[in-house]
Formats: sequence, structure tokens, C-alpha cells
Amino acid sequence: MHLPRLTALALLASSFARLLAQDVIVTPLAWTELRDPPQELPRLKSSPDVRFPVEMKQTTDYGYVIYDALVDDKGRAFALTPHATLEVYRRASNGDGTVHSTDPFWKFSPGRRDGKPVVTATTFSYIFNPASAPEKRPDAAPRLLEVSLVRIPAAKGAKPADEVPDRVEMADLSVDEQGNVTGVKNAPVGLEEAFARAAKNWRFAPARRAGTAVAAEVRAPFIVVTEEQERPGPKQSQPRVIKQTAPVYPYAMLASRMRGEVVVDFIVDIEGRVRNAYVFRSLNPSFDDPALEAVRQWRFEPGRRGDRPVNTHLRVPVVFGFDDRTDGGSGPMAESRKGDLSKLPEEFRYDTPPRPVGTVRPVYPYELLRANKEGRAMVHFVVDQAGRVVKTNLGETTAPELARALQAAVECFTFEPAIRKGKPSLAIQGFSQVFNREDAWMLVTPEDLRLLRQEEKKPESILTSRDLDKKLTPLSQRPPTYPLSALNTSTEAEAVIEFLIDEDGRARLPRIISATEPAFGYAAVQGVSTWRFEPPTRGGRPAVVRVQVPIAFKLPPPPAKK
Repeated sequence: MHLPRLTALALLASSFARLLAQDVIVTPLAWTELRDPPQELPRLKSSPDVRFPVEMKQTTDYGYVIYDALVDDKGRAFALTPHATLEVYRRASNGDGTVHSTDPFWKFSPGRRDGKPVVTATTFSYIFNPASAPEKRPDAAPRLLEVSLVRIPAAKGAKPADEVPDRVEMADLSVDEQGNVTGVKNAPVGLEEAFARAAKNWRFAPARRAGTAVAAEVRAPFIVVTEEQERPGPKQSQPRVIKQTAPVYPYAMLASRMRGEVVVDFIVDIEGRVRNAYVFRSLNPSFDDPALEAVRQWRFEPGRRGDRPVNTHLRVPVVFGFDDRTDGGSGPMAESRKGDLSKLPEEFRYDTPPRPVGTVRPVYPYELLRANKEGRAMVHFVVDQAGRVVKTNLGETTAPELARALQAAVECFTFEPAIRKGKPSLAIQGFSQVFNREDAWMLVTPEDLRLLRQEEKKPESILTSRDLDKKLTPLSQRPPTYPLSALNTSTEAEAVIEFLIDEDGRARLPRIISATEPAFGYAAVQGVSTWRFEPPTRGGRPAVVRVQVPIAFKLPPPPAKK
């Protein structure tokens, strides 16, 4: 989601950061608007229990998470957007994501204007200082107390779908005897002024030598956030939540007590309705549908530009879990184990393995599913220092179609990167999947099997879009991932995919009709499998419809380096 560009920090009356635990600091909430702050900002009444990550104890670097928080007039944070120097710190700042979404630890008192509660756009931070910056020792490096983001405008004409992910860049700071930043050096070319503006809002406890405060030079990470450009004219306000239906924990998952976090991307339209909601990232696909069902029922007072309502892009995490903090696993991909790394190249050895953050279910290849052919596939892949899957290789498989389908799924996975000596590290991983009709992760649902039988025995009962009462209306169309194997060979490509839309509007049984290269077909099928539509009808009665769609792929920009 986009919040207004940070131009001023109106801190709470107390200007001192509060120590939560060893080497972890939380800052007061700050106002993020350009002008007209309320007389009273929200206060963080309670938050997750935050501890310094064990795997980062050896780090020599500063780390932090900055939250953009939209807090309504009831004190509910209906959008908490984290910006983290490392994913491991984001997880730690969220109490490991195990709180139940209907009883969150995040609790605020609302901001007030003229004594009345109002909706506020604020920011606050969790700061993780290295062991070299202790609070009370006579010799210490500067201790980071306050931070801010480097916010830069998006390119003109950019749309929410073109959103640029956060990136982390390093720079050298001069810190004086009072802890003020007096200079910024070695910032990225073209961002020197933006880094200097952000650094004015940074504050340190000064370095100490034999108990005396001294000036020092430090190297620190800056988070660069690309945001929609502010337009001239009336002030813009964010949507205000009116109805926020809680997600239902899936009944089939109760025995497992698994946790899940689903990040849902959507538009709040000018009527305050949720449009084009899709899963941006999911820790466990079993929770995707309940998260989407809940978010689609939310209602808002729309965002406004002046007095005019406008469509607004939001991205919100929906968390499932239990108050007893049971571990519960992480979906179809269990957390990686270290294993024997002695035979790997030095750059792929690590202390802590990658941790899954986002996974998807592989799509069972249609032809094999219809023929009731089972099998297994293995894919090996490389996770880079930013937690991205950057390379995949097909391993052993009983059918090449299964390996390609699994490869398309793995390329959608995201991770916390592996850690070595307190720094992100490369890692080689492997993922094996059994393809059958009884798999525990439900690659094939009873609804899929019902539609297979309907195709075989009553094909005439499956309609075309021309037979429907009205034109199909998409509700959620997540774009497919550009296949890694084609990054160096193609710039543009296309795949034509056929699928069924069931009576509830879900895309079912996608299959490849044609593709520029096979990898584009499998990537397109993986994307289409998540699509949703308004339920199709004929004569006012629910119907099943067959659809063919072309999907165009454009070469994505190279990822920013962390």
C-alpha cells in the first residue's frame, strides 16, 4: 500500500525510545502527513513480544523495521505495512506471526483532533542494534535510536501492478558527540539528496570511548521505498474501514494447528468496496481462500482526493494462528534443515537455512490428472541474499510434465534468506512433491474431480461465455510469474490457457493450449489457478463455463540488489 511521503516527524511528547528487550528498541508513533497533524497521535498500547533473532547474534550490522500504520478512529490498525532491512527482523517484530487474526497483539489508542477520534496515517520502528552498540558499556559504537525511510516517487504513469519492491542500500554516516547525523557519504548515485533528507530524521546515542561520548563513522542500511507521486491539488485521505469481517480458520486444518500469513492485495473502489483482491504472498496456501473470502467482505469509507472519492490500492496481511503459540509448521514446504554442507562451494554454506515466507500449490498437469497418472518430481533451486528464488534445476521425476509444473510453483516461492555469521547468504535447496489425488495438500480437490467427470460424461453441460446471462466479471486475477529459465532468452511471450469456471466463480483445471515456450505455459497455468470471477449463470441458475484466454509475458526489470 502507499502512504503519503514522509515530510515531517511529529513525535509524541516523550522523545525517548523505549527499550523492549536486549538490543531491541521501539520508537513512538510519528505523523506522516505533510501538514495539519491531529493534536493527539495514536499510542501503541500493546504489541507482539519482540526478541532479538538468535540467528543474528553475530551480526555487525544495524537492522530495523519501519511500520506504516493506518489506525482508524476505533484504534484498529486496518493496515500495517512493514519495511524491513531483513525479513528475519520483520518476522521478529511481528512476534513470529503466530497471533490469531481476530485477537491481535497490535492494539492502539486512536488519534484525536479537537478531542474527537480520527483516522491517522502514522509510522513507528523496531530497531535491532548490533552487539557493538550496547546501552551502558564504556566503549561502544553509536546506538541507533530513530530511523526513517528513503521515500522516492514512482515513475509517471506507474500503476499499482507496477509497484517496485523495497530495496536496501548502504551508506556511510558521520555521527557527532550528541548523536546527530552530520553527513552522508557513499550513497547510491542519484539518491544522494534523498538519503541526506532521510538521515536528518535519524538519531543515535553517540559512540563512547572510556565512557566519554565521541564522534564516529558508521555504515548503515537505508530502505528505499518507491511510492506513487503526490499530485497537485486537494489533499488525499486514505480509506476508513467500516466493516472488517474476521477470517475463518479452515476446519480441515484445526487438527494440525498450523499457522498462516496471507498478504492480500486489493483496490478499495469509490463506493468503498473491495475489488480485484488476490493473494500477493502466502505462507500456507490452505489459508488463501479464507483470507480472500474475509477481505472481499470488508467495506470502507473510500479514500478521497479533496471531496472526490478515488480508487485506492492496499496490501494487507491476514494472520491465522493460535494464542498458545504452537509452532504448527509452514504449509506444503516444511522449514528447511541445514544438512551436510561440506561438499558445497563456500558461498552456499550457511549457519541458518532459508525460512519459507510464501508458497503456492503446484498445479497437477491436466493431461496426467485426467489419465489418473501419479508420480513424483524434485526441483533444486538457489535462494539469494534477498530471499528470492533466482535459479531452478529439474531433478529426478517420473514425468517431465510434473517437474515443469513443480518448477513453475517453486519459482513463486519466497524466503527469509539463509544466514551466515549474521549476514544473509546464498543457499541451495530442494523441494520434492508427490502428485496424486490423495495428497495431504490437496493438489486435487473433490470439486476438481467432479468437473473432470462432468467433462468426460456430460461435456454438453459445460457452457461457453456466449451462453451466459452476462459477461464474465473478474474478481481476482493475479499475474503469473515470468519463468526464470526464459529470462535470458525471451523478451516477450504468450501462452493460451483453457480452464473451467465453476458455479462459485473459481478457475478450475487449467491446461495449456499453446505457448511460446513450455515454461511460459506452466507459469501461466500456475497463475490462472488462483483466478476468481463473479459466479456465472444461465437463466439465473449457476453454471459451469469453459474459457480460453491469452496471457502475455513482458520481461520484468532486473531485481534490485540488497
